[in-house]
Amino acid sequence: MAKIEIESAFVESWTKHSDEHPAWGIKTAEPHSKKNDAGKYETIGRTFRTVKVSRASGIDLSEFVKGDRVHVWGTEATETREHEGKKYYDLIVWADRVEPAERGSAATGSPETAQEAPDEEPWAQAPTDDYAGGTPF
Repeated sequence: MAKIEIESAFVESWTKHSDEHPAWGIKTAEPHSKKNDAGKYETIGRTFRTVKVSRASGIDLSEFVKGDRVHVWGTEATETREHEGKKYYDLIVWADRVEPAERGSAATGSPETAQEAPDEEPWAQAPTDDYAGGTPF
């Protein structure tokens, strides 16, 4: 487990809330961007995480909805699970603090680098063993 600070991640759909366990977690997508040849930033990848809080933390995640940007501080760990003979690895952040994030670049405050929340939810798709560009690691 490692301490982590996520400066800006989008909140994704999360359907695991219930009356007995309200707002104990959210899914997030942290975009990774680089400047293209035209000088504009484009998203080249995303890191998907599940942000969880303990009941004793007092953090209410119900205020965040899909598309919101959040700033998260906590401890990250990788959890392994198996489904139908395949292993899956999930990035879990046990949050110490979660706040709404500012839009735009953290370094410059520039609105040009602001990104919109993704419409699709790639983390919800079934994983494949097909890598178009070869093994990613």
